Amino acid sequence: MPAVSVIVPMFNGATYLPAFFESLQQALPEHSQILIVDDASTEDVLSLVPAFPRADSVTILRNESNFGYSVAVNRAFLETTGEIVIQLNTDLVLDPACITAMIDLLNREPAAGVVGSKLVFPTTGLIQHIGLAFGEYSMPHIYFELPADHPLCSRTREVQITTGATVATSKRVLDILGPLEERYFNCNEDLEHCLIANKHGLKNFVSAESVAYHWESQSGPSRFARKATSDALFWSRWADCIEVDLGRFVDEAIECALEQDSQLDDLKFDVLDLTRGADQNIALNRIEHYWPGSRSRVRSHRQMNNPEVRLRLPFLLPHWTMHQPTPFLYLVDRYRELEENSMWFETRRQIVADELIVDLRGVVLPTSQLRFAS
Repeated sequence: MPAVSVIVPMFNGATYLPAFFESLQQALPEHSQILIVDDASTEDVLSLVPAFPRADSVTILRNESNFGYSVAVNRAFLETTGEIVIQLNTDLVLDPACITAMIDLLNREPAAGVVGSKLVFPTTGLIQHIGLAFGEYSMPHIYFELPADHPLCSRTREVQITTGATVATSKRVLDILGPLEERYFNCNEDLEHCLIANKHGLKNFVSAESVAYHWESQSGPSRFARKATSDALFWSRWADCIEVDLGRFVDEAIECALEQDSQLDDLKFDVLDLTRGADQNIALNRIEHYWPGSRSRVRSHRQMNNPEVRLRLPFLLPHWTMHQPTPFLYLVDRYRELEENSMWFETRRQIVADELIVDLRGVVLPTSQLRFAS
């Protein structure tokens, strides 16, 4: 295996660092170089750094001010000696094969640029990340909160962008990408690296064999301190370069659902558009492709003036809708918004056999797969 440099930027996190370091001890390839950058933590996190018997060297760097992820990682880039460079957030618990699976993918794919991991919420076992897509004005995590063992979440796939919670690149590719853009502060610098890789003809991947549990966004109150300005910078630099590709993930999900239940192919439904997002036309176009004529049967119930996250269907729809014999396709922003509607779907199951959900994260599943609180 090529020599590996592992970069670990830290800012506080005393509650989750012990579990992270324990998992890193198990996942670390032999003869690795470890570079830990403490970005001016206010907690005594360096006392939590354990020994790493598998590492050839452990270097600890400390910033005197909290400059953010880009500055911390760039400082470590300058010290790397490995042929493979790994970046890891610390709010992770790594599967023992997490790092080696990313490296194996880099070795299999000579045109690989950036490789990321399948990330799972430790509280639910559902997907946090298996890749991102571009909508018209969004960057959704695809297949968000599907079960981690769902077929769509068990495929290694090429993506435009992958989250920087775990990143693997070769040193050769890193020389092409250059340092992370330091005008970003804790967001979007990872996505920009992916897009630079695309511009150079490289391919980015998410490895389904590389798995980690991710607590997500645990780096303190500064995590989102400059998100608005970072987003503005990102879109100003890249809006003309991206491919709107959310539709291909919706296609993949529809085809997966049809493979699992071929009867859905002949389902005649009305579409209940309950979305608030701006990408509903992408989903509606893909639905029309698989079920011709469905766009003529769309009922718009978009809650554009509703700040509530919850979609309580008896309050949003005419009362007689619950008893209508026509099956529905529920178009929503996130499919789990529908899980507070146990009474609704219990009633619907007595009237129609099959109904379907499509959300703006690419999820497609029958309503029978919703999980209601007991």
